[in-house]
Amino acid sequence: MKIQILKESLKQAIAIVERATAKNPTLPALGTISLVATKNILEVAATDLEIGIRYTMLAQVEKEGGVAVPARLFSQLINVLTEKDINMNVVATELKVESKEQKTTIKTLSLQEFPIIPSLQGDEEAVEIDTKSFCAALAKVVTIPSQSQTRPEISGVFVAFYKEGIRLAATDSFRLAEKSISFTGAKGIEAAFILPQKTARELVSIFGDIEGVIKLYISPTQALFEHTAKEQQTSIQVVSRLIEGEYPQYQDIIPQNFKTKVQVSKQEIVARIKTAAVFSGKMQDTKLVVDSKKKGLEISAESQDTGKHSSFLSASVTGEHVEISLNWRFLLEGLSNIKGEEVEIGFGGEDAPVLLKPIGKEQYLYVVMPVKA
Repeated sequence: MKIQILKESLKQAIAIVERATAKNPTLPALGTISLVATKNILEVAATDLEIGIRYTMLAQVEKEGGVAVPARLFSQLINVLTEKDINMNVVATELKVESKEQKTTIKTLSLQEFPIIPSLQGDEEAVEIDTKSFCAALAKVVTIPSQSQTRPEISGVFVAFYKEGIRLAATDSFRLAEKSISFTGAKGIEAAFILPQKTARELVSIFGDIEGVIKLYISPTQALFEHTAKEQQTSIQVVSRLIEGEYPQYQDIIPQNFKTKVQVSKQEIVARIKTAAVFSGKMQDTKLVVDSKKKGLEISAESQDTGKHSSFLSASVTGEHVEISLNWRFLLEGLSNIKGEEVEIGFGGEDAPVLLKPIGKEQYLYVVMPVKA
């Protein structure tokens, strides 16, 4: 392999693909990045066997070929080089990286040692999704899954496609978040799968600020997300294994009937909960008392070590008097993902799950279970 490439283009590619590298003493190739040059294209790739990332870009290719280089070392080198153009040449088992004033030699691995990253078979179902909308929706549920050996299905994000849109859901058994996206026009497919949490996080990080669309290809065991920037002539592919199993019928635990409903300023309730949290005990519980007569919400917390705090927040209240204890961290996370100035909170009783949702058109809901003494 012998090529010339822009330093900034290579730096950007490495920053993305090295997210998929992993430290593994028995499989050192997982800590490497592969560089493969063909015609006028350089492909930079990495995998940890769960997720694989490919980044392709233009390069001046004098000689085709490929090699695997230590990811961290190569990244550090490219980041500190100051010249605009970089020349790379593979000689025997070494990669020579040269710029106008600097020369570096890096020990490499053969591409034969680099794990195979799955490619498309050609018969997968595909759908195009607006990049920012999809990543913004993923961001609202990606922190929820719980890493469980006994229930691996809740270790990921449930993704359901239907002809009118997408529904994303995640749970850890103590809380649940669901976010929906509607399509304009019937352009969807009907499919459902469980995406590993790590993959979901990486999709948000990699594609979150990129304009355009993602092409999603689905097979029974894998999903491939592809974004192509025609002007820059670059392409990013993220391929991930899918979690096997049936996702829980979570719709059954979403409350439909409420004894009490509260409409309250999101900004004000967040501030009150944060203050009460300072005095919360080991259970991280905060007590909410809905007073239908005073038309408001009392928020309090008490700890034997620090003391106690309470505050009253005026709100629109319909229904009965309710007292309930909730995990303040879970409560704040649900509130933080709600847009708009007001939020609706539905209470089914002191032992029933609580439903948070925005007031308006946003298709988002968040369910949190009470803390039991």
